[in-house]
Amino acid sequence: MKNFIQSLLLLIAVIVSTTGAQKEIYAKEGQDITLEPTSYPANSYVYWYFEKQDGHQLAWLNPLGGKGFSNGKPYIYVYIIYLLLLSREIQVNKKIFLTITFCLVDEKWKNRLSLTGASLVINALQEDLFGTFVCKISAAGQRDSITVFKVIQVNVIEKSASPLLSGDYLSLTCSLGSVPQNTPEIYWLSPQGNREGNKGIVYIQARSEHNGQWDCVVKKNTNEKKFPVSVTVVDLAPVPSHQYTSTDSPLTIPCSLISPVTWEQVKKKEIEEVQWHFAPKLSSGTLSDNPEQLFSLDLEKLTWKKGKDKGLSPVYNIKNGNLSLTKSKATVEDRGRYTCSMKFKDGRTLETTVDVVVLEIIAHPKAELIYGQQVNLSCSTGDQLPNDMKLNWTSPKTSSYISYPTHITVPEVGKEDNGKWGCELWQGGNKLTSDEILLKIEPRLSVWMLVIICSAAVILLLLLVLAFIHYRRRKQKTRLLRHQLCQCKNPKPKGFYRT
Repeated sequence: MKNFIQSLLLLIAVIVSTTGAQKEIYAKEGQDITLEPTSYPANSYVYWYFEKQDGHQLAWLNPLGGKGFSNGKPYIYVYIIYLLLLSREIQVNKKIFLTITFCLVDEKWKNRLSLTGASLVINALQEDLFGTFVCKISAAGQRDSITVFKVIQVNVIEKSASPLLSGDYLSLTCSLGSVPQNTPEIYWLSPQGNREGNKGIVYIQARSEHNGQWDCVVKKNTNEKKFPVSVTVVDLAPVPSHQYTSTDSPLTIPCSLISPVTWEQVKKKEIEEVQWHFAPKLSSGTLSDNPEQLFSLDLEKLTWKKGKDKGLSPVYNIKNGNLSLTKSKATVEDRGRYTCSMKFKDGRTLETTVDVVVLEIIAHPKAELIYGQQVNLSCSTGDQLPNDMKLNWTSPKTSSYISYPTHITVPEVGKEDNGKWGCELWQGGNKLTSDEILLKIEPRLSVWMLVIICSAAVILLLLLVLAFIHYRRRKQKTRLLRHQLCQCKNPKPKGFYRT
């Protein structure tokens, strides 16, 4: 009974003399970690152990700055002790001694440990280095501070071969090597920051939005740790369904690989052909059922072969994944649907489709007018506008006109109507595109018009005078010729006469 009481008092003394805390550290194999104790009083001794307190010692630090590690060097010191024992003729079994020495010195920690202050730094964690680490800090007159670190392995696996072709299945798994008492929450974050998967498992068909960095999140209470994984998906970048431009603006029809996919990665997926097609918009407002081929890509030379000529030019930046078409100024003939397609040997096709909408202003009867004429300006995309779209007109500041939803009328144009007129296409609070037309208004009889009329009258008068002079001269020549041929008073006709 007395021994039991002594043991109990000793246990209580040990408990009172130490303070402890426990932390969980999540890490991947090959990762560097730093284990930082909760406190580090001055003039204290620091001891780091593996598996348990007073177990395999990894490192130590004294108040004078001296330190040591379990990195293979103790083997030399133990062998020196062995030689000293032999020199004193103490009976030692060499084989057993070296075996014990080898067990004491664990090569797996060699060159992996370092100290930053009292913190233990472990480089390139290996699978057999995960487990429990104990830090004991002792200082004179103070209770020992014990901090226990549970270093738990996180296994992050991408089972699908990268790069993926859009439509392939993306398989991601995130799990723990050992399960702690209170299991943390594990889930995945997509490149857009959306939560994906169930219990650390993602299995979905890859699309362009899945390209980029995925994060496995291990969360416990308010603490969380992220483990990134890079996923590459070969796909065409999303494009707007409609591209708005005008006859006064350039035209760009976008088509490109999603960043940072390269042409070399596309070739690995056995690409077969790349083409552009165009379905023009008919006068009825519908699209043609017979699309025209605009371009096809020579996969060996990486040059475009032209089909139907629409005045469009490819952007020659194929190796960077840019397959777009451009034109300096759009025309109404460019209205229609454009399709950029990439076909692969397994039969799958990636494509983007863009409907080009061209805004145009038309002046009737024409844009060059004289004072007093009526002009109608119509603004149209060739289709009826949706309810959420509208047209806004801009005009010279001094002009006045009658406005309608799609056109305006100026009953009598004057000097104040001369200049640029504009039409803007809006959707909500966004201006989609705009077009401009220049009206040239001239007076009824301007100075130049008078000059032109007078000049024409003078020229006409000169022509009449010349014609009259020419006529008189010709008549005089005819009379003179008759006078020379007949000089006798009674001329006789030529012939034979009787004598």
